[in-house]
Amino acid sequence: MTVRELMSTMLRRWYIPIGLLVCAALVTGILARDGGIYTTKTVVSFMRPASTSLSPTNGANDTSVIAFAGVVVRETNNGRPPARYSTSDSPYYGAGVREGVLVDLANSGSQWASTFSKSDIEIQIVGRTFDWVKTRQKEVVDRVLSISDAEQAALEIPSDDRITATVAPITMQIDYVSPSRKSQVATGAAMLAVALIVGAWGSITVDRLRVRRRFAAGSQTQVSSQRNSKGTSSCI
Repeated sequence: MTVRELMSTMLRRWYIPIGLLVCAALVTGILARDGGIYTTKTVVSFMRPASTSLSPTNGANDTSVIAFAGVVVRETNNGRPPARYSTSDSPYYGAGVREGVLVDLANSGSQWASTFSKSDIEIQIVGRTFDWVKTRQKEVVDRVLSISDAEQAALEIPSDDRITATVAPITMQIDYVSPSRKSQVATGAAMLAVALIVGAWGSITVDRLRVRRRFAAGSQTQVSSQRNSKGTSSCI
């Protein structure tokens, strides 16, 4: 089918592309009014006793400390494994989440092969309002610290010999993320393209169905007339 034939079919079935364009405009408008979201990626670092983040032997890369941080993650998530995505550094809201919490170990691997080389717990929170994210941030951080103390207290480890958990202050920041004008224009153009493509396909499909029905109806009429003419001649 040539471009001219395609345009002719779309004009003939104009109600299909027009309807899809209206639907695309409504969806785009709803997405545009949806606005931005608030997000944070808070980091809790686990280290050996009496050490700091600047100490070369603070245990951040120690397998035993990483394993303990993994236990805290599992307890924080009530035994459920955290969600995995194709790239570990992708933001939580990039998966389409608009309100939720993700607690996991810092992962330098991928969806198919996890690599835990640091004893950092990353708490990613996404929400509609600043207050909701702030409240959830405090709740989850307190839960992580509480579980860390409880797990070591259950093993009767002296307080001076316990693994310490420290919240990185700079990661407590809550950011507001909203689509830029460029991304909004790109989204609108993509929705327009999809509406036109689907409209063209729908127009061609409906047009072909109508032609087939017309052909089938014409064939039945011709057969009926032939039968009638044969019946009349036999009576004569």
